[in-house]
Amino acid sequence: QSDDQLWKEVDWCVEQLELGLKTQKSTPKQVEEALRAIKTLRNDKAPLVKKRQLMRAMFGDYRKKIEEERCKELKLMETAVKSARVMEVKGNIRNKNCQFIRKCSGACRKSQVPAGSPSESPRTLNTGSFKFTTSQEEFRFNFL
Repeated sequence: QSDDQLWKEVDWCVEQLELGLKTQKSTPKQVEEALRAIKTLRNDKAPLVKKRQLMRAMFGDYRKKIEEERCKELKLMETAVKSARVMEVKGNIRNKNCQFIRKCSGACRKSQVPAGSPSESPRTLNTGSFKFTTSQEEFRFNFL
């Protein structure tokens, strides 16, 4: 529980520092200080006391700020839920922009080919100007 809470606090502080680096104009010294703080907070070997001390120095009462931000977001979500309206879409409007295209597979085409016409090989699917030939190789992701 408390370990989980600590990591949430650390993540919040790192997020705030990164957001500050992206959005605010900072002096080179402030940038260096923020980067050093991020590095320390992300370091697993840094002692817990040092991380808490750093977060207190950078953000003051960071727990209170986290709680305020959470409450603000909760209120925004509640407002959004209250203002949201569900409207029924009329059938003719719904179907106006919809288009459904069904393509036959090779087996489907084979059964529809007249007896006298030359049949395509079962491994080749020809759809007009595009010709798709399946491969003998089995599909595999190439992750290292």
